[in-house]
Amino acid sequence: MKTNFILILFILFSAATTFSQADTLNQFDSNGKKKGWWIAYLDEDLKVLNDSVGATLCMYNYYINDIYLYRFGEGNGSKKSPVIFPENNTLKWAKYRLLNGKYVTKYKNGNTRYVLTASEGFMTNFKHYYPTGQLKFEIIISNDCGAPQQHCLVEYNKDGSIKRESRTWLPKDDTIIRE
Repeated sequence: MKTNFILILFILFSAATTFSQADTLNQFDSNGKKKGWWIAYLDEDLKVLNDSVGATLCMYNYYINDIYLYRFGEGNGSKKSPVIFPENNTLKWAKYRLLNGKYVTKYKNGNTRYVLTASEGFMTNFKHYYPTGQLKFEIIISNDCGAPQQHCLVEYNKDGSIKRESRTWLPKDDTIIRE
């Protein structure tokens, strides 16, 4: 009986140790700068906040040298153009709603201004439109585009033709380890 108890404790301890080592959320590099995936807190305008004070939403954001790579407008909503939330925005992380679905803002004329698409807290796409309703630029987050460290960018002219296709800028630093 005592052997079984010790064996169970050993298994539980081993599992807890393995889980804690696999958890890579909110890590710092050797210089004390944020690296990898972190929880980012947002307000109702989808503005990324410095901490959880005033936050009602959260998402995962990828950091290299304290620079977060999922910049999508620095707050898309305002009093004049509030964010339209998806109806099923019920996914939670702690006490915060985790981004999940399409978040839309509109111009005064009713045309779409921004569309942020997220899946279980991870941003997958961001679109910004001209006031005319024509797509201005799009950020595509996928493995094909080098996510999480890089994203595809497509910029459009007002007539809808492609102006430029590129990838996001990556900070140059010899200490960055590409995962």
